[in-house]
Amino acid sequence: MKKQFAVNLKSAKGELKATEFTSLKNPNDTLIRLPQNSLERRYLNFSPFYGHGYDSITLACQLTLEKLTAESISTNGQTLSVITIISYFNNGLKNLASFLSLIRSVCEEDLTMADLTAETIRQFVQHLQTSPLGYSAQKNTYSHAKNLLVNAHRCGFWAEVDIRLVFPRNPFPNSNRRSIGERALSKNEKRQVVRGLRLEMERIVGEAGPLTAFDLTICVLSIALSTGMNPTPLLELLTDCVQPHPLKANLRLLVSFKRRGRNTQVVALRKSQDVAEMASIHLHAADAIALIVERNADLRTSYSEPQRLLVHESHGSKNQGALIRLNSRRLSVYSSQFVERHQMVTDDGKPMTLNVSRLRKTLLNRVWELSGQDPLIAARTGRHSPQTGNAHYWEAPPEAETNMRFIGEARVKDLLEKANIIATDRTPVASCKDAMHGQRAPKNGGVCTDFLGCFRCKSFVVTGDDLYRLFSFYWAAVRGHDSFGGKRWTKYLRQVIRLIDSEIAPQFDPELVNTQRDKAQADPHPFWKDLSMARMAI
Repeated sequence: MKKQFAVNLKSAKGELKATEFTSLKNPNDTLIRLPQNSLERRYLNFSPFYGHGYDSITLACQLTLEKLTAESISTNGQTLSVITIISYFNNGLKNLASFLSLIRSVCEEDLTMADLTAETIRQFVQHLQTSPLGYSAQKNTYSHAKNLLVNAHRCGFWAEVDIRLVFPRNPFPNSNRRSIGERALSKNEKRQVVRGLRLEMERIVGEAGPLTAFDLTICVLSIALSTGMNPTPLLELLTDCVQPHPLKANLRLLVSFKRRGRNTQVVALRKSQDVAEMASIHLHAADAIALIVERNADLRTSYSEPQRLLVHESHGSKNQGALIRLNSRRLSVYSSQFVERHQMVTDDGKPMTLNVSRLRKTLLNRVWELSGQDPLIAARTGRHSPQTGNAHYWEAPPEAETNMRFIGEARVKDLLEKANIIATDRTPVASCKDAMHGQRAPKNGGVCTDFLGCFRCKSFVVTGDDLYRLFSFYWAAVRGHDSFGGKRWTKYLRQVIRLIDSEIAPQFDPELVNTQRDKAQADPHPFWKDLSMARMAI
């Protein structure tokens, strides 16, 4: 018999009590109205999720997101941003609903929140793992669905479970290592971007009238290149975001609000004396902001939030002439148009991918280099922890690869010292002092798999017993030049071969080296029949 729910959604005081939840039926109003947001999403529609045998769960999610939205409005986004709430709906609920439909198809009764047990969550993880989604997308989907359910528990709509026992611990390990996003721009790629921005800014400064969405995108990219700001705070800048610097007359302060950190960020910006100098000397962020404030002032007076900086007139077919804010989708579209207009390509000759996050990586990576690879200085500039910088931002420049030196340890004795190395610390290349806690280890409980980085790691150890594996890798690299790709081979493997020949092999007995080298060439270790393992490590 199908379960029935009572009619009223609200208590007499206008707020739903957790104890009343089990007596409710489907609401007549299935929409949650959203406040202004950078995605310009106006509402969340739950009607597609009702009538499929899990109405109780849909209702709990709707009431949870309704409460989260009210909290976000009352705290001005300090609890959760509207964008995060939308992601719980788009990525969390929609994928969870798809899984629940499969479960309901083999059940005779409707599903309720009580049916979301630890076993059900485990099956949901398996459902994601067998889906066509990429590994990082699977992890993000799970995280959004989990956060939605955790908030449902907090709001009293899933009180029958012990939240600590329902969710598995880290079902998608090392997701940050599998997907590191776009790399920082190389010097040649950055030179193309700067040249293109300079030409566009010359055009913008020479024109009159309000800035279009494309013009605002150019200004946003120039600000991002100068400041390294995150995309969301950048898109939510206010007209008074530039303030006088308390110490230096040629500087200004850019003030933005980062919702997740619940704090105000202050970035020092150089200020030129005349807006016309933007194109001729540098793309100063303070000048770009002043230009936007001046040229789009009339538009903002008619907009619902006149304090927002990035307001422009729409030229789309649906809302022609309407006043809207620049959002992440339009920023991505116009950034691609900017790349195409100026024929920007990567060092491999492919069309360049350009976004604010990549410009942020470029700036922070440059700070890391100029500071002598000081993690504290670089992390302070990026306003994140050293661990975050090491995982997502900092990478060795090409010159460092060219000048790469073997900084590990070569032990001439064949026997390994058990105090330092155990059997499990053998790597596909040689050995490691501590594969879980060494210099380049992930330090998250997992074993280090960055064996191409071994040669730049202080924990790397090569003994006489390791030479066979080391030279098997050596010969696989020599043989695999064409199949690996010439440019990739030069970037990742050329210097490794040089290190083995010039810095590692001379530290061992020449006869032993020749024996192991010949053995590896004639009958390589199973790891190194080809370069498949090396491709997986990149």
